[in-house]
Amino acid sequence: MKCPHGRIFKDGNLLGDFDEMGIGDRRKLSFVGHVAVNVILDSRYDFLADPDITAIGLPAFDEDGDDLEDIIYDAVLGAVESIPRPRRKDLDMLKEAVRRSVRAAANQSWGKKPVVTVFVTRV
Repeated sequence: MKCPHGRIFKDGNLLGDFDEMGIGDRRKLSFVGHVAVNVILDSRYDFLADPDITAIGLPAFDEDGDDLEDIIYDAVLGAVESIPRPRRKDLDMLKEAVRRSVRAAANQSWGKKPVVTVFVTRV
């Protein structure tokens, strides 16, 4: 006869194991923060408006006093503009390019790679 073993977590009103409760994901967020990026493109795959960036749990400035959100903003612009317009039709590829660029910029300025969520909308 087998007996259940391991840790059980109570999270709010729920019971479950480490993965079911999302404990690992929340722990990671507490160390590296989260950046959400929203990019809106027009019918020609150019920026319709400035990218919207929300950073949670990141420092405001790097060691040189530069605003980290400005650094991330420049990384988003650079990632999108570096992709030729015809290739921007692949929105999944565009999202991944922006995600990688933001993580690299944050790592270079801060020394950590945040969790990054990218939304790309074409209107």
